[in-house]
Amino acid sequence: MDWMYSNCSATAQRGALDWRPKFKKAVMPVFKELYARVKDGRECARVLSACGKVDYQKQLTKELDAMGNSEMWQAGKAARALRPKEPARAINKNTAGIAGRKSN
Repeated sequence: MDWMYSNCSATAQRGALDWRPKFKKAVMPVFKELYARVKDGRECARVLSACGKVDYQKQLTKELDAMGNSEMWQAGKAARALRPKEPARAINKNTAGIAGRKSN
C-alpha cells in the first residue's frame, strides 16, 4: 500500500486521505460480515464449492470478462493509457510508510 500511495497522483493521494473515513464507515459492515463468514467456514465452503465445479475455468473467465468490460474498468484502462511514459519511482528503503514519499 505504501508504494501504491507513493506512486499515484497528488489528486489520488489527497482523495484517498480525505475520503478514507467515509469509505471506512461505508465498508465496515461488509468486512464484518466477510470476517464472520471466514471465521465460521462459510467462505471456505463457498470457494471450495465454486472451484470444484467442472466448468469452473469457463465460469471464471466469463466473470472476469464481465468485470474487465465494466464501465469502471474501461474508464481505468483509458485513464492509464493517458499517463506519461516514465519508469516507476524507486522505493526509498530509508523511510517508513508513505511519510517519505515524493510530492507529485
